[in-house]
Amino acid sequence: GQHQKELSKILREVAHRHGLWQVFSDFLAMSALSISNAVDLRQYDKREAEYMQIVGRYTKAEACLIAHCLGHVVIGLEEGPQDFLGSLFMSLELGNDWAGQFFTPYEISLMMAKMQLGGDHAKRIIAERGFITVNDPCTGGGAMLIAAAHALQDEGLNHSQQMHATAKDI
Repeated sequence: GQHQKELSKILREVAHRHGLWQVFSDFLAMSALSISNAVDLRQYDKREAEYMQIVGRYTKAEACLIAHCLGHVVIGLEEGPQDFLGSLFMSLELGNDWAGQFFTPYEISLMMAKMQLGGDHAKRIIAERGFITVNDPCTGGGAMLIAAAHALQDEGLNHSQQMHATAKDI
């Protein structure tokens, strides 16, 4: 989509001085730290220090460009459930087959989520508990969690209010 193209353009522009892998990695870290600091005040100071250390590698103009990247992710995801970051990662050719990095295609993730959460299964659990839990121990770009939200949405359920996701990775 257009927002993925714009994000790719920004990352490549900043990468001339820093390298594409480093810029992508720093963008993800700064985004995660910013989101965490908005909701978890107990660890705010530690995360803010980490954010400032990362952003300190960049000029003000570069930091401003990177800040716009998260907006492209949010708007891109609002266009519909998709593996926005995973497909961006692959389009930037940042994957490493030699290191064992393999990404489940989103269509497979969605099929698996619909098999687990489709029909009355999720509705029954949500009726009993008020929510359903989803655990992804190797979350990577989050395709499986996005697919779970997509599957719940297709069942007429509100994933924002009725899905508790736990995402872990190395």
